[in-house]
Amino acid sequence: MASRVQRLAEFFVETDLLRLRIEREGEEIELGRAVLHREPVPELPSDLTADAPPARLDAIKADLVGIFHLSRPATAEGDLLESDRELAYIEALGIRNPVRSRGAGRIAAVRCADGDAVEYGQVLFEIDRG
Repeated sequence: MASRVQRLAEFFVETDLLRLRIEREGEEIELGRAVLHREPVPELPSDLTADAPPARLDAIKADLVGIFHLSRPATAEGDLLESDRELAYIEALGIRNPVRSRGAGRIAAVRCADGDAVEYGQVLFEIDRG
């Protein structure tokens, strides 16, 4: 079985696929690829950064490995959160695991796209609590 999975993983790495799921009676295997290199964030002009107070960013990280999905209505950068709310969920083994904001703030960054494979500890959102 291990050699079959290894051959499957090697095939997956050699293709442009982002996700591969194989289902058989009583078995399911899913391979996913995470994007490691995001586009760089453009820097603000120095005259704008000098007056801006330092942001207090809180990173919301993945608690498990799975497929990331945004909750509806979809969360976007700049959205204001008045209290704790569900921002997204991670689907793992057919179970929907919520990702919550853990309080009020402004969404400073959304680090994953809908349908991305995520790893444990990966930053999903950054919340400005300032």
